Amino acid sequence: MADVPKYRAYSQLEEFLHNFYSLLQTTRIHRDNHKLVIEGVAKFSKSISGCMLDESMAIKASNDRLFIEDEKLPYNQTTKNLIDNLVRYFDDRGLEGLRFFKSIKVAASQDILALMHLLNGAGKRPDPLGWIINGLEMKNLYWLEIIKKPEKPQGDDESTGKDKPARRERARRDYTYVMASFKEVAEKVSGKGRAGMRKTVRVVQDMVTHLIEDDEVYSAISTLRVFDDYTFTHSVNVSLLSMCIGRRINLSRRSLERLGICALFHDLGKIEVPYEVLNKPGKLDDSEFKLLEEHSLNSARLIVKLKASRDRKAKILLPPFEHHLKYDLSGYPYTNWRKSLSLFGRIITIADVYDAITSPRVYRKSAMSPDRALGLMLEGAGLDFDPILIKVFINMLGVYPVGTLLKLDTGKLALVVSASQRENEKMPIACLMEEGIDGRFYNGETVDLAERDSTTGKYKIEIIETFHPTTFGIEPVQHIFAND
Repeated sequence: MADVPKYRAYSQLEEFLHNFYSLLQTTRIHRDNHKLVIEGVAKFSKSISGCMLDESMAIKASNDRLFIEDEKLPYNQTTKNLIDNLVRYFDDRGLEGLRFFKSIKVAASQDILALMHLLNGAGKRPDPLGWIINGLEMKNLYWLEIIKKPEKPQGDDESTGKDKPARRERARRDYTYVMASFKEVAEKVSGKGRAGMRKTVRVVQDMVTHLIEDDEVYSAISTLRVFDDYTFTHSVNVSLLSMCIGRRINLSRRSLERLGICALFHDLGKIEVPYEVLNKPGKLDDSEFKLLEEHSLNSARLIVKLKASRDRKAKILLPPFEHHLKYDLSGYPYTNWRKSLSLFGRIITIADVYDAITSPRVYRKSAMSPDRALGLMLEGAGLDFDPILIKVFINMLGVYPVGTLLKLDTGKLALVVSASQRENEKMPIACLMEEGIDGRFYNGETVDLAERDSTTGKYKIEIIETFHPTTFGIEPVQHIFAND
């Protein structure tokens, strides 16, 4: 049985937080003897006394959510502005949170106001956290404790890449969790049961947190291909690529979470398409293609049936329905009720097509190499794809995306493992593929293909041809993530 919360009803917690934030804003504008300030102090003191039943109570911000101790404050129409404002306020001051001790119940009004001025003034200081801590000591505000954000472990320096194996392992783990949660939803829905979204939402939120820190690793893991599990890996890959695009156009964390969930569920309707149609080796006939075309509409219909709030489902319905409509609305299902696709619909369309045409399928002899796929998609700018977003996507992946197999003028094969670290260079960093006596390929030396001859200015190593790695039986992720 879960522990009983130490605090009163959520309504009392919301009232306290509202009074706290309101007093912070009021003291910014008015003098301490103003009527609104005096009333604000009284409301703050009364509300914190009413909802704190233990020796202390902590307010913490984490992943754009607000917690009272370990109880997450519900994010809904009535609380979202308050939560967003307080989270931003804490972030601006380098705070994870504040812990109030029970003795605040007898704190003098001038001491409470001193705290408000201290917190407000910190926002203008070069070291806001240090300013607050020193101020608390000077003013002897013993009933408050600062909760600092956790420090990164030593060596966790993304700029030096020392922690790259750990970051890649974290990305792999996130991928596995998202895939498992989506599979669980799909299996319940296909069995005509009701599935919830809570676990999926939570793992996508975690992934967004990590992706914001390191989107290159997450775009790299999207090269994972599992032939027998295509529908699920494709859905996760599209979700990852969509969020990476969203990150490049500076979407908010909350928008990235919603985009990731939309993309993850974009093909949910395929669970109602017969297996023999989805995996037919030859060309689909008209009736089979009609069945396949219905999957985007079915995705939206199945989302409606999930166990989640109406508000959450309403926010993710449209993009899965739109992802085959195309930018010029010439795709399917036929509709004449919109003038343009939503932003999320346009993003998911790009990620969906790219992953689809670079994935080996039973009805296609070979998948297209990533660089050729981007070239083909660029030709569809303005027709199939948003012309601005497709350029963002290409710039994000590079001329030779991670996972592209190259044939070099040395006669060697090399797999692109990351973009060049040299400014304004389009040539990638690649790992030479060494063929073993067992016929399998192993990682060899890593080469920077942006290196030039100091005399001629030409590249030291030239790219002759590109392939999809499956042409040679190479699974990109196994080599990219082993290349540390």
